[in-house]
Amino acid sequence: MLDTVIGPITRVVDGNSFQMRVTHIGRHNAYVYGNYETVYIAPNSVPNSTRLSAILVNRRVKCHVRYRDNYNRLFADVEFEH
Repeated sequence: MLDTVIGPITRVVDGNSFQMRVTHIGRHNAYVYGNYETVYIAPNSVPNSTRLSAILVNRRVKCHVRYRDNYNRLFADVEFEH
């Protein structure tokens, strides 16, 4: 089972990643997460960081973490909550 982190996006870092404030974590999580984490989205998923920031900042997301990469970013499947 994948670890889960939930919270609002605080800023867009670049065209493929954003920073989120972690407000909730899954009870089943195997790893520890900080108050703020950077999440990486696969290339070609989003058009550009300008459009990302206008659409995503302050949106609450649920991330199913696959792994942490060499840059300390979470590579995750991201769900946007309504």
